[in-house]
Order: sequence, then C-alpha cells, then structure tokens
Amino acid sequence: MKINGNEHGAHEAKKPAKKPAPQAGKTPANTAGAAGNKPPRRRRMGRAAKMATMIVCCVLALICAVAAWYMLWEEPPERPSSGLNTVAPTEAPESPDASATPEPTEDPNAGAPASLNENMYTFLIVGLDKVAYHTDTIMVGRFDVETHEINVVSIPRDTLMNITGSTKKINELYLRGVNSDGDGVGRLLDGIRDMIGFDVDVYAVVDLQAFVELVNAIGGVDYDVPVDMHYYDPTQDLTIDLEAGMQHLTGEQAIGVMRFRSGYASADIGRIGTQQDFLMSIASQFLTLGSIPHLTEFIDIFTEYVETNMTTENLAFFARQFLMCSSEDIHFYTMPGNYADSIRGISYVSVDVSAWLEMINNYLNPYDTPVTESNVNLLTHSSSGFYSTAGYVAGGEDSFLNNLPSTPSPSPEPSESAQPAESEQPAESEQPAESGQPAESTDSPAEGTGDTWDVEATAPVEPSEDPGYVFTEEADG
Repeated sequence: MKINGNEHGAHEAKKPAKKPAPQAGKTPANTAGAAGNKPPRRRRMGRAAKMATMIVCCVLALICAVAAWYMLWEEPPERPSSGLNTVAPTEAPESPDASATPEPTEDPNAGAPASLNENMYTFLIVGLDKVAYHTDTIMVGRFDVETHEINVVSIPRDTLMNITGSTKKINELYLRGVNSDGDGVGRLLDGIRDMIGFDVDVYAVVDLQAFVELVNAIGGVDYDVPVDMHYYDPTQDLTIDLEAGMQHLTGEQAIGVMRFRSGYASADIGRIGTQQDFLMSIASQFLTLGSIPHLTEFIDIFTEYVETNMTTENLAFFARQFLMCSSEDIHFYTMPGNYADSIRGISYVSVDVSAWLEMINNYLNPYDTPVTESNVNLLTHSSSGFYSTAGYVAGGEDSFLNNLPSTPSPSPEPSESAQPAESEQPAESEQPAESGQPAESTDSPAEGTGDTWDVEATAPVEPSEDPGYVFTEEADG
C-alpha cells in the first residue's frame, strides 16, 4: 500500500507569526531611541496641564481656607432678652407737677410673650455734635439677614418727648445722660425704647471727624447733589461750596452735603431726604462693586472713632450680609407727624401716634407681637392739647420753655390828686439805675431757635453759638 508521507505522520513547518503593523502616528518603542527621536509633545503638554491643575487646586484650597476663617472670625451680635417694653399707664409722674392726660387704650396682647425673629437685627445710627452733645441725625433700622431687606426710619431731631425739663426734644437725651452720670448713649437708648417699644440690638454714634474719615477711607463717593449748596461761616471755618449735579465727593465735601439745609423749602425735612438719598447712593455703589473698598481700614476707623457696641467680628458679619442685598431691598422712611408744631414759641415735631405704631410694626418690629400704645411712652400735641400714651405729661404742661414775646399789661392811670407836683418829679435823665446797674429787660430771652437747652441740660463743655457739627441747626448752611 502506498503511503503518501505528506498526508500521514508528517507535520507542516510552523510559519512565524506576523507582527502587527504599527498604528498610524505611532513609532515602535524600540526604534524611538535608536532613531534619536524627541519625546512626544503630548507628554509635555500633559505635565503642564497637571501642574496647572495643581496650582488651581492650591488657589481654590486657599480661598476656601480664607472663607472658612472669615466665617469663623465674623460673629453676629448678641440680642437683648428684654422683649417688648412695658409702660404702665398708672406710672408715677416724673414730677409732682405732672399733669394727667386721657387714659391710653388697653393692650390687647397684654400678657402674651413676644417671640424674637432670630434673622431680624435692629440698629440705631446717630450723628453727634460733640460740642453741644446734641444728636441731630437719628435713624432706626431693621436688617433681615434671611431676606436681606433693610428698612431705615429717620426720627427728626425736634421730635417731642415725654421727658422732664423745659425743652422736651429727642436730641436732648444724649446731653442729659452726659450731665447726669456720663452715660449719654444709655439715656439715648432709653428714649429710643420709649419711642419704638423695644431695645435695639446694635448702635453707632458717629461724630463729624469719624464721618469724614469713613468716607475718605472708601475713596470718596459719587453723588448727584440735588441743589446748589453754598454757605460760609468763618467762625467755625466752615465752607460749603457745591454745585448741583453728579460729582465725586471727598469726606469733607460729603459732610457739607449732610449739613446743608438752608436751600430746602422744608428745611430740616429736606435735609433728612438728602441724607437718606446720600446713604442710599453709597449703598448702591458698594452693591454694584460687590465689595466694600478698603473694608479693613473702614472697620479700623469705625472701631476707633465711633461709639458702638459692635465688635470687629460683628462689623464683618454685617458687611458680608450687606453685600448679599440688592438696592431694591433697601428702603428709607421718615416718622409721621406734625412738622410745623410749636409749643410756647419753640418748634417741635409731634408724632402721629397711630401712624407711627403702624410704621414700627411694618418696618422695624422684630417680634411676632405688634407694638401697641402700652409699649411706648409717646407725647403728642395739637390744638386741643396734649396726649400721652403713658397717661401724664412729664413735668406738667406748664414746664415747657416759654419763648413767646412778653406783652406787659399797661399800668393803671394814677388819679389826678395823686400826681406829684411837676417840680417834685426828677428828670428822666436823673433817674438812678438800681445798684448802678442798667434796668433789666422784661422781654423773654431769644431762645427760640429750637436748639436751646435749659439749665439742667447744659453741656459739660460750654457750647459755642455754632457748635460746628454736621447736623446742628446753627451750623447749617
């Protein structure tokens, strides 16, 4: 039998396996070095990207660390635990001569505890004349850090207060505290509590130099001056020389805007409007920038020159919260009342009690319980007389300073028989003055400027005729 060797018992020689062809764009590793080719560019780009990623991560980590430190550093202020104020209608008057007024309405919420909204902070901002110790700019506000809404209410300096003394104005309170026990701000805070029905959380008392320094610290302010402002007083080295229109103001120029009042038909009320508009302009510029320029320097000046109960941490807290606001959520209001009131020749602003309570509850009250007449100590005046929510007029209605011109009644004509002989009457030029002094005038002193204070409220430093502060009437242009 023929056997074919190629079919049985024989093995075909194995062919060597073919190496896969190199892919396009790639060079075999064992030939790269031999050929002296450079390392691929992709690897260099990868290292650069990796380095850039590391740098970005480091920067982000640093930012997060700073933000975390900042949030740990800032701190909200402590809140008062006193709740709503309570003024007893049967409270003993401050003076034996205090006169009674109609009984105030009863509080429908009497006995109900008031709950404080933890997101609403209340504040007081005051412009102080450190010569006469008058607080002639008074603003009370509420800042909701949840909705980031800010309400600010201006209280006129001539607002009638239920206090003793012959001049009963709100701008007297700081001065009386200084004279009483040196605590001007404490007396002012007590008066503000009587006005709004609760204690504010924080306060800031700003004087002339502090205001100038603060505005300069932020690099000045762009402001559209509403009217031409020209005023010169060499006795206090005061010059206000500003044209109407948009311009960049330094601290010194800004204080002139805040002081000027003679160009407004409504005088002090016109100035309040300008002050509110000016502060709104500053706030809008900060919010547009998204930052407060030179914030650290601003805080340093604030803590050094401003009388406040806020710490640096509190200021940082409010600064961050403020920058989360929008201009549309910042609102300014003015206390409702009779701005043309006058008592015995002295100008006053008499609060409209019902409208004021409504404004307090709508824009200022941080409690869930409304403020009523039982929580405030308000005194108002009208042609029909006085009304006090506390049931009395401190010092009595006759305690007000009388600045009305005196009109002495004519002496009765002596009878003809009682007339001395002409020779017995000395000539008018021969009449001696008593004790060698000129006869006293029977006219009342000219103290009707609205800023006069009585003996018990005399400043510890004798004020000049023009105290020279931002907001006093005598110092205004």
